[in-house]
Amino acid sequence: MIDFRIGRRLVLPAVAGIAAATVGFGISAPAASGAPMTGSAAPAAMIRGGHFSPNTPGVDVYLTAFKGKTTKLWLAGVGYGDVSGYERFTPGLYAVSMRPHGAAASTPAALSWTLDARAGAAYTACAVGLNAQLNGIVLHDNLSPAPAGKARVRVIQAASRAKRADVVADGGPTLGRNVTFGTSTNYTTVAAGSYSLKATAVDNPTVHVSTQVALRPDTVDTVVVLDGRRGGITIRAIDDAAGAAVMPVGAVPGGGGGSAADARSSGAGGAGWAILAGLAAAAAIAVAAALRMRGQQSTRTP
Repeated sequence: MIDFRIGRRLVLPAVAGIAAATVGFGISAPAASGAPMTGSAAPAAMIRGGHFSPNTPGVDVYLTAFKGKTTKLWLAGVGYGDVSGYERFTPGLYAVSMRPHGAAASTPAALSWTLDARAGAAYTACAVGLNAQLNGIVLHDNLSPAPAGKARVRVIQAASRAKRADVVADGGPTLGRNVTFGTSTNYTTVAAGSYSLKATAVDNPTVHVSTQVALRPDTVDTVVVLDGRRGGITIRAIDDAAGAAVMPVGAVPGGGGGSAADARSSGAGGAGWAILAGLAAAAAIAVAAALRMRGQQSTRTP
């Protein structure tokens, strides 16, 4: 289900064929009301972000809570094909705002729309379409467990080179027919297993791609059709939830296809957590070394 909440829009500068520096999802300090919920037993809303505009460069995404009017930098340096991990937020009404990556927070938003986050619900807030017709939408994600031995899957059609696309499993189910660029399908329940998925541009069948995708039992998945980096189209499968609605930690590496900047970051949940773990390990080593030195000095004191 798609909830279109389109607000004020300014055209972001088009990429001029020069690859930007690789950047990842930023780790930002939480704000008061719009902050992620950590360690709270209260029902939360689960929100993640996505960038599905092939010719729009990297952006920074802000969330503003209508209650309290607090604003936080949610995701930084988001490139085409990037999908962040889910984050728990206090339920309520939020404004989602996008600015060119690195622009000051005071810069007028290039695109903004609203998200009504309900307790216990999950959402993907994303920008879709080409830069000149950029839209902000909210996808309602169904993270309830798939039936035993099954997988639940949907398609997001974000490939501008296929105005309409068919996504079909070879010898298996059809996941989407005539899926228009910038839209998504409803969920389809299929038997778990490994499938050869083929995405084909309806208006130009020479534009197609086949990818092996493993849909594990009891999981919820999203298949994203993207412009390829070197032409054509490509397919990426994302794990939305596994087992009893357990969401994966971290972000999905970006596609960076079309004329967008080449985004290859692993995201805050991936590289970011690895960096934090490394810092923690380094700190532990430093503390241990300091204690050893202190012990040695104590034994040498008459």
